[in-house]
Amino acid sequence: MREHDYPLQALLYSVALHRYLRWRLADYEPSVHLGGAAYLFLRGMTGPTVPVVGGHVNGVFDWAIPPAAVVEVSDLLAGRRSAEVPA
Repeated sequence: MREHDYPLQALLYSVALHRYLRWRLADYEPSVHLGGAAYLFLRGMTGPTVPVVGGHVNGVFDWAIPPAAVVEVSDLLAGRRSAEVPA
């Protein structure tokens, strides 16, 4: 799953969710309202004896995306530069 850019997809979906919540919730706070991402690839999950490879269950991708990273990527995609990135 990592080989097929699922982390990038999860990050971009989190940015979209961040922008939606920022628009819809008056008291929106990324560190409170954003969670991580998880994908379950059912064809990879073969029953109770699913193999564990490198500490990860086959067919499962999860990532606790740091809310600050989501905000930074959102700002970057909006054309705003981070104060931490030199021009």
